[in-house]
Amino acid sequence: MALVALGISGGISAYKSVDVARRLQQGGHEVTAIMTKSACRFVGPLTFEAITRRAVITDQFKPGANADIGHIALASNIELLVVAPATANVIGKFAHGIADD
Repeated sequence: MALVALGISGGISAYKSVDVARRLQQGGHEVTAIMTKSACRFVGPLTFEAITRRAVITDQFKPGANADIGHIALASNIELLVVAPATANVIGKFAHGIADD
């Protein structure tokens, strides 16, 4: 089926994204989780790694990540981006083209 990027922002309902990831996989999709720093405070990245069996993207500027620009490689391969939960802060950033998280 589709390769889905699941964006998780830092809201209290971030824990519900675990179920979203599970349901997407049950539907036959491959899921890659992308978490903001705030989201990692609500749900640990290891939870999503265990469910999706893929590395979670938490920082696009990780030291040593220069060999492969992961967020660009991911963007060229995904077929669908789902952001859940989408906090008002993240929606506002999308609306204004701010990509700092």
